Amino acid sequence: MAGGRDGAGDDRGWIPVTARSRSVAPAVKTALLLIGHGSRVPEANGVLEEVAAALRRTHRRYIVEAAFLELAQPDIQAAIDRSVAQGAARILFVPYFLYLGGHVGRDLPDHIGQGRARHPHLEIRIAPHLGFDRRVLAVLADRIRQGLRAGRWA
Repeated sequence: MAGGRDGAGDDRGWIPVTARSRSVAPAVKTALLLIGHGSRVPEANGVLEEVAAALRRTHRRYIVEAAFLELAQPDIQAAIDRSVAQGAARILFVPYFLYLGGHVGRDLPDHIGQGRARHPHLEIRIAPHLGFDRRVLAVLADRIRQGLRAGRWA
């Protein structure tokens, strides 16, 4: 669109919203790609699926997909493809990792490059990894209590 001189839009191609044109500008679909390491033990991978299911319930406006870096399916590229097939134009990688190591610092950016190469229109970003968070201390305290009780050490 040309510069908005005629009032139809601006240089970015945006159409102004009026009472008659509210449905003209479609919302951009965003996917949350929850990424875990992956394991040969199916039950271990099930935890990430449970977290993804909980995110789907609490973040209904987003597409939510679980993916694994290695050893399990779907892998990251397959989850990117599934998100795009559901209409995602933006994907936020959500690393389910405690540490900023090679996987978060090197492997996930490599997967972003691969995803963008296959889907050039796609915008992909990475959220911070879990890392240290005082809220995790409450979970650890609960696990410590459980372990002490189970050993009858409490």
